[in-house]
Amino acid sequence: MLNESETARAILAVCGVGLAVSALRDLRQSHEFGEGGALAWTVVGADQHRCPQAVRGLFVWERYRKVLAVQFTAGCAAPAVAALSTNGAAALACVLLTTLLLGLHRNDYGTDGADQMAALCLLTATATLVVGGTVGRLFLGFLACQLILSYLIAGSAKLVSRTWRDGSCLAQILSTDAYGSPGIAAVLRTRPLIAALLAWSVMVLEVSFWVTLVLPAGPRWGLLAAGAALHVGIAFTMGLSTFVFAFVGAYPALLFTATYLSA
Repeated sequence: MLNESETARAILAVCGVGLAVSALRDLRQSHEFGEGGALAWTVVGADQHRCPQAVRGLFVWERYRKVLAVQFTAGCAAPAVAALSTNGAAALACVLLTTLLLGLHRNDYGTDGADQMAALCLLTATATLVVGGTVGRLFLGFLACQLILSYLIAGSAKLVSRTWRDGSCLAQILSTDAYGSPGIAAVLRTRPLIAALLAWSVMVLEVSFWVTLVLPAGPRWGLLAAGAALHVGIAFTMGLSTFVFAFVGAYPALLFTATYLSA
């Protein structure tokens, strides 16, 4: 069983890589953040942000790209630092949490589930590494509950949808411009049984994911592997790669909590 510090370092290692990927994506899309872009500060900062002027000054692209560069560098270093040093991991977690929160505040209307889960993961890792003890265990338990709740809500929302129950939703989603994979969508349209099986597999996995807290170690690892495979599949078909790191990054907290409860 991993202790609190080891669990937090595992979370940091996985989520750090995801934040590096996210920062690199934003750096490569610099035209969106510069003047005239959809994410330019003159656009997203049109409303007054309730933060010090010095912080707001970081949000113009000339300075914000330096924040992203720090996030990318720290994220790339996260696996190595997390493996070598608890103190170094704590310091790095603080850096990554700061850059992530700055990004969320700058673009607070364009975030998604991966951004929110990554923030919770980094907050948990930081609190556990800096404070530890009972506080660390409570944060790890909170993150495990948040992970389970995220899956349960997503699965329940799908179950009430007719298009998810008959499987037609997958072809529709994969036909969109933003999350499209036209070749797979065409296959699913011609094979509705396969589409329905895939859709039900996703729904069953999400609504039953909570049982990882009570399953024996072998089946628990199998369910976690299925969850990771789901996110990897979504990343390849829909391009949502950051979800892999944000959600799988929370799995160590779930393992720790399940083991702690069964001890």
